[in-house]
Amino acid sequence: MFEGREYLISDLKYLKLNISFPHDEAYDEIVNLKNKFIEYRSTYKTQGWASLPIVGKSSTEPYAWNVYGYKDAREAAPDMQWTEIAELCPVTTKWLQEVYPSNSYARTRLMLLEAGGIIEPHKDTEHSVLGAVNIAITNPKDCVWKWQDGETLEFKPGDVYAMNLGYVHSVVNPSQEDRYHLIIHHYDSTPEYLKLLKRSLKGQNGKGSFHYSTELF
Repeated sequence: MFEGREYLISDLKYLKLNISFPHDEAYDEIVNLKNKFIEYRSTYKTQGWASLPIVGKSSTEPYAWNVYGYKDAREAAPDMQWTEIAELCPVTTKWLQEVYPSNSYARTRLMLLEAGGIIEPHKDTEHSVLGAVNIAITNPKDCVWKWQDGETLEFKPGDVYAMNLGYVHSVVNPSQEDRYHLIIHHYDSTPEYLKLLKRSLKGQNGKGSFHYSTELF
């Protein structure tokens, strides 16, 4: 149940987190699940974009709370659960349960952007928060995350970033390979999680401040 957590408020577009992820092993188990991914559509144009929840309402319901009739994210929180996909990707699940510093996961999904796929410019929130954590399982060459101001970020497999989704961004995969990422949301801010953010900020000379809120950003 969500009660409140600390959020990192920052003007940074992204913050690379000093934590390792077993991307090769994760890919070996996830690539075999491609036929289970659910086509992901939104108010902005997408092509070849699909999702598979490890934690969510169910493995076939990848969208945010508002799509499923909840009045807000808090009401949806009790229905977030580990789906059967968790059992099919044990390496990834073990990492989430034993390495990543959270004890209370919100929507956590594998995301597929197929070869030739696109995600048109959009933003996900009005808050300038380094919240959603985006992990590259694979990231083909030339598949680049791009912001509205022209700045780009090219993920490398295993990279773990806290992303500021308050900035308009887009992704295009012009390659002949599929792109697999893992996106993490969680309800808690454990001491280990806060230490990870502070250590990463210090290492990159980043600026930000922590704000406690009972709202879900």
